[in-house]
Amino acid sequence: MDVCVRPAAVDEGERLREIAIAAKASWGYDLELVRKWAEMGDFSPAGIRQKQVFVASVGKNPVGWVAAIARGDVLWLDDLWVEPAWMGKDIGTLLFEHVVRLGRRSRATRMEWEAEPNAVAFYEKMGGRYLRDGELSAWGRANPVMGLDLS
Repeated sequence: MDVCVRPAAVDEGERLREIAIAAKASWGYDLELVRKWAEMGDFSPAGIRQKQVFVASVGKNPVGWVAAIARGDVLWLDDLWVEPAWMGKDIGTLLFEHVVRLGRRSRATRMEWEAEPNAVAFYEKMGGRYLRDGELSAWGRANPVMGLDLS
């Protein structure tokens, strides 16, 4: 399997949204609620330009993506989604490690993110640890904010 991680093209927003919807729905969430949740995201060319967005592709087929935002000495992992058929095949690991390298190159001292509860075990496997509870989400719960020391 030849997977390439590359910067997202600004016209890929709808494909990235589809991946996020499929990934979130794979955890048993109601598909219509997931679609409404995804409508809150900015997948426009301008929205993609506001973040550092990278796509994992197999051939020309995007199978996962990650987005990060620099916030001072913290690199905020804003999104990480993998198409369900590709979960468990190291795509998430590849994307996560890509952002860790990005953070280190930019001299961020740590990386933080708000974790989807179903992904906490993955993030713990990647070395992430619980830092605090986040704000109430669109799902009516406070997700854990996790972090990773980059120094």
